[in-house]
Amino acid sequence: MAASELSVSKKAFTIAGILTIVHGLDELPSSVSSVACLWLLHPRLAKQESMYPIGAQTITAWNERIKEGRAGKSPKGLIAVSFDQRNHGSRKVDDLANQAWREGNPRHAQDMFSIYHGTASDTSLLLSYLPSYIFGTATPHRLTQHFVLGVSLGGHAAWHCILQDPRITSAVVVIGCPDYTRLMTDRAALSKLETWTSTSPPGSTFLGSDDFPRALIDAVAKYDPAGLLLPGISDGETPSPVALQRFKHLVQQHLGGKRILNLCGGVDKLVPYAAGEPFLKVLKKTIEEDPELGVEFEDVSFEGVGHAFSPQMAGKAAQWIGDVLAKGGEPVLVSKI
Repeated sequence: MAASELSVSKKAFTIAGILTIVHGLDELPSSVSSVACLWLLHPRLAKQESMYPIGAQTITAWNERIKEGRAGKSPKGLIAVSFDQRNHGSRKVDDLANQAWREGNPRHAQDMFSIYHGTASDTSLLLSYLPSYIFGTATPHRLTQHFVLGVSLGGHAAWHCILQDPRITSAVVVIGCPDYTRLMTDRAALSKLETWTSTSPPGSTFLGSDDFPRALIDAVAKYDPAGLLLPGISDGETPSPVALQRFKHLVQQHLGGKRILNLCGGVDKLVPYAAGEPFLKVLKKTIEEDPELGVEFEDVSFEGVGHAFSPQMAGKAAQWIGDVLAKGGEPVLVSKI
C-alpha cells in the first residue's frame, strides 16, 4: 500500500487556543504504557493537514514492527501531533507575511524567522499540556519520548526545537537550514534586492539594512543554530580555537545525547545545502572528535531531488524513527559542562 493511502485515527483538541490534531491514539497497542510523540511541522504556505501522510506512514510502520516482534524489548507506543504554524491555515491573519521578497513582502526575513521561531515555542507549549488532554486518569499511558519532524519552514523550526527544548531528543530535519543568515543572504542575492545590489561589493551593508534589521540579527544570534553556536562563520576561514571551544560547550549544553537526521535535496535551490554546510561541517567534525558528547547526526542528500519531501525521504524518515524507538530505553542526555 502506498504511503499516501495509509490511514490512522485523528482527534482534534484545542490546546492553548491552538487547534491540535493527534494522530494514532486509537491505534495505540493495548500492551504499551510508555508512549513516544512525533511532532509534525509543515512547510511554508502549507497547512497541518499536509503532514498527515508522513504521520500515518510512520505510525503504521512502527505498529507493524510491534506486531512482528521487531520493536525491541518493552516497545513504546507512537502517536503524532500536527498543528498550523503561525499565520498558516486556521491561524492565518496576513497572506503577504507568508510570501518572499520576490512576491512583494518587504519583511520576508523577519516574518519567516519569527514565524518558525514561534512554531518552536508553540511546540514546547503544546508538549507541556498535551498529556492532560489526551490521557485520562483511567488510561495507563504516559508520554516519555519526543521526536520532531519538520519540512522546509518546519525543518527550520525543527532545528530550533531540538536545540532549545531538552524534552525533544530526536529530530528529522527535511530540507531545512541551520544557518538563517547564510540562507537569507543567498536569497537576497538571487532576489536582487536593492540593499544587495546597490553597494560595492554587493551585499556589504545588507545585514543591518531594512531588509535584515539589527533586531533580527540579535534574534538570530539567540535562537538560530549557527547564530547561537558558532557566530561569524566566514567562507574560507577556519573558526578560531576560542570559537570552537565555545561551540563544543554549547553543543554539549543544547544537543548532548540527542539524535538528528538531516535530509536534503541534492538540487534544492530554495534552501540549498550549501547554506548550512559550513555549520554542519563544524558540527560533524566536533561530534567525530568527541564521542562523549553523545550526539548522533546523520546527513543524507538525495540526488536529483529539489525542494521537496520525496517518497524516498519519507521512507528514510519513518525507518530512522522506528530504529531509534527500537533501541529502547530513554535517551541519555549528557550533563552540561
